[in-house]
Amino acid sequence: MNFAPVTVLSDLVDLVVVLGKERELPAVRNLHTPDATASAGQSKKFGVVVLDDGSCGFFFAGLDDTLSHLRVCDPREFKGAATLDLVRNCLSTDPLARAVGLGALNALSQHLLRISGFKLDRASDPLGHLDLPSARHVGMVGFFAPLIKVWAGNPGTLTIIEKDPQFLGQSIPFPVTTQTDRLRDCDRVLITGSTLINDTLDDVLSHCDPAAQVALVGPSASCLPDPIFERGVDVVGSTAVSDLAQLMTLLKTGQPWRMGTTKYCITRNQYPGIGKLIPSS
Repeated sequence: MNFAPVTVLSDLVDLVVVLGKERELPAVRNLHTPDATASAGQSKKFGVVVLDDGSCGFFFAGLDDTLSHLRVCDPREFKGAATLDLVRNCLSTDPLARAVGLGALNALSQHLLRISGFKLDRASDPLGHLDLPSARHVGMVGFFAPLIKVWAGNPGTLTIIEKDPQFLGQSIPFPVTTQTDRLRDCDRVLITGSTLINDTLDDVLSHCDPAAQVALVGPSASCLPDPIFERGVDVVGSTAVSDLAQLMTLLKTGQPWRMGTTKYCITRNQYPGIGKLIPSS
């Protein structure tokens, strides 16, 4: 008998489903898909699931042919959908179901954190918790352009792990490679939250030095952090919605989100765990 492997993503789905079954949950209000005609930029590759209570979950749509599937789907079909049904699709092989499923999982995670009373730290920079200026060797899983721009003044080494071929030939003063095992030499590791949607986070973490300080960052990492912290990640940094109406306006025009969102971070040593925040009945 074949069993599906246990991964961060499967643990997240199980956790949210268990918590969700014990309470009434908001349904899906709408699905925002990336605008194919918008100007190039990060926001063009992200979609958003919005729940009836205003909770939002971002998902990365730039993998494989996810964007093409999203552009031909009708977002109205998702209105009123049971959110847990979508969450279960995170483990689907269908790219559209998987992407929207992660958005639903992130939206429900934000809902659960809010009703638990947990206060997101919106003042700290998640990268600040890694003390990057004193790092000997930073491993960056995913091409974080803003960090690359400011890294030149640091004395340490930077290695970028990136699977997307478009980044492999870029003229930057740092090595870009597909070889994840290069992380073994890193004392700081910065991982894109997009590793959740393709379920590669476990593989990435398996190559990290257990003594390394590790952060998972990005809009699609706005999930419950419990399974992530259990695997040794030190800090999760993501995006929360501060002004939903303004965010919707910005998303429709493909503009940057910063006026409608705030960044936040959750550290492993300060997070009590969702089981303590929302005791199971």
